Amino acid sequence: MSEKTCSSQDRGCNSAQQVLSLFSAPSGVYVYPTSTSYQGNLSILGAGALDSSLSVICGRDKLLAPIIDLGCSKVAPMVSTSLVSFNAINTFYADIPYTGTPVRGPKGGIIADDLSTLFASDLKMSLSAAGLGIGGQLYWSFSDGSGSVSSDTCNDGGDNTGAYNGAVGSTTISAVGSWFNVNSASCSESHRVLCLCYHPLSSSGG
Repeated sequence: MSEKTCSSQDRGCNSAQQVLSLFSAPSGVYVYPTSTSYQGNLSILGAGALDSSLSVICGRDKLLAPIIDLGCSKVAPMVSTSLVSFNAINTFYADIPYTGTPVRGPKGGIIADDLSTLFASDLKMSLSAAGLGIGGQLYWSFSDGSGSVSSDTCNDGGDNTGAYNGAVGSTTISAVGSWFNVNSASCSESHRVLCLCYHPLSSSGG
């Protein structure tokens, strides 16, 4: 009966910790996993459009994301689509820090120097070591090893049967060319999605 539903040590409940995190969390683009696993029909929340559905998925799951930077306000999915490959995410999310800002795990560990070099060499640490151990280890990427859109995309996020496959990455692998695409999984399987949370670049108008 005396149990608190919101601990004072929980950053999400403690307003002082929230304010502190705005100033103390290291600068970066933070990676977090969705709390829910999804079948391959990732377009289910976007009225048939995969990109808009992924934005809804990442935005909804940011509320439960275990990232230390509570001030990051924008989200983007780590999934390639027919509209934009993940390795060119800045063409769709023009305000994302693409160069010069580290890519970090939820607790701040550096995964890569920045998004532009994410696929240029081995990760500095595996996603699992960076705090993204997400149970089954696999996540939907719909990408090849270089971050370009794969031929296996669960019919562009429209299928959740065994008729199609979707490319998956692994949180335990850090080798360049491998970690973002270790296999293709049946679209009837359920896997999580990885998302980015970031502080948008300010417009450089005079």
